[in-house]
Amino acid sequence: MKLVICEKPSVAKAVASALGVTSRADGCFEGNGLIVSWCVGHLMSPMDAAGYDPA
Repeated sequence: MKLVICEKPSVAKAVASALGVTSRADGCFEGNGLIVSWCVGHLMSPMDAAGYDPA
């Protein structure tokens, strides 16, 4: 089984649909050997300017 983590529920629904996953469970979609779930909020953000190498 493979896990796909999306940014928010609406994105997870779209990804699950595109992958043919149609079964809704508590906090995820399951099917075709996949679990499509989500977090709430951004999963990544840019580093603060002070963290970049000036070179």
